[in-house]
Amino acid sequence: MSDHDDVIPTSPQHREEEAAQHVLREVHSGRHLQDVLQDSYVTERVEADGQQRILDHPEVTAAIGHDIIADMRRMMDET
Repeated sequence: MSDHDDVIPTSPQHREEEAAQHVLREVHSGRHLQDVLQDSYVTERVEADGQQRILDHPEVTAAIGHDIIADMRRMMDET
């Protein structure tokens, strides 16, 4: 048995889902979306069109929207 026998290949959809979960975790931790999409974790799992599809995931869209609204509220409170 070689080292490669126990490696389970993942589908493009599975890799895209892993990348989407990474994006969610990182955005929730306060990182900018653009920076997260450039992480090697994301770029090694999905091509550019996959990154576009990540942005279409409902949970990613919701998280980004909530973060934008929270940022706007903070800016409004500061003025």
